Amino acid sequence: PVTSNTIAAAETTGAATSDDPAAVDPRIARSRRAVLAAATELLVEAGPRAVTVDAVAERSGVAKSTLYRHWESRTALLIDVMSCNVPALDTPDPALGFRAALRTMVRDAAATMGTPEWAALMPALMSLKQHMPELRELSDADQQHKIGALAAVLDLGVAEVLLPADIDPLLVATVLIGPVVFAILGGNLDQVDAVAEFSVARFIASYTT
Repeated sequence: PVTSNTIAAAETTGAATSDDPAAVDPRIARSRRAVLAAATELLVEAGPRAVTVDAVAERSGVAKSTLYRHWESRTALLIDVMSCNVPALDTPDPALGFRAALRTMVRDAAATMGTPEWAALMPALMSLKQHMPELRELSDADQQHKIGALAAVLDLGVAEVLLPADIDPLLVATVLIGPVVFAILGGNLDQVDAVAEFSVARFIASYTT
């Protein structure tokens, strides 16, 4: 399976400026979408080693010569695959206040991660990260972005005198999202929303009761 995030991101990857051919030529954009979708399918089905240039070209129907015009190497392609599939996490409106903002953030994350497509993709991306040290920088940058978004929400709790000023956002992320990931990896997608709600409720209660 290929996530909708993959397709949407593939449409815009490399298309941010008019200097990029993909931004002005729909045929190039279609080729990129096809290659990224094929590479993602192969990754989910058989792991990183299955994502070879030959296999991607055969699955996508895009010639190897065209593929190499988009990506200089298999590594570059796999980096794009991971980048396109990493889910976004937005900072909720501060006007919501701490409790509602935290619930909104965790609920949105669980809604994205709890889809069958993402449940299938998550182990593959984890394996890809272990398989390719080159992805460490991309993964670390994504984690820092998400931890920064969570920190902004926790700051609301500090300002409302509900949380201690020295609270660790990474530790909080582990406490809140860890159970969601556990439910997904265990195949319990029907419990993801409930797990997320329970985790947030218990976390808030531990500081406010």
